Amino acid sequence: MDSDELLALMISASAPTPNLSSWDSVLVIYSGHLAKLAAKLDERELGHLVACGAMFYRTLRQADAARLQALEWRDKAGDADSRQ
Repeated sequence: MDSDELLALMISASAPTPNLSSWDSVLVIYSGHLAKLAAKLDERELGHLVACGAMFYRTLRQADAARLQALEWRDKAGDADSRQ
């Protein structure tokens, strides 16, 4: 199976959607699966998958930070409206 086929499978696969506030559960699940595969991978292969996990982490952190900032802005706008 090539990378395009794997990508299509990842996009179309049925999977639970975690709550936005518990996005870190995705990494816990990923690391659990990676731990099961680690013995079958060489150091380079494992390093690539760990790096992908790091990219997932950074992407999810950025998305969460943006979500929290939007909530903060919404709350501030609501406070300003209630003062008028």
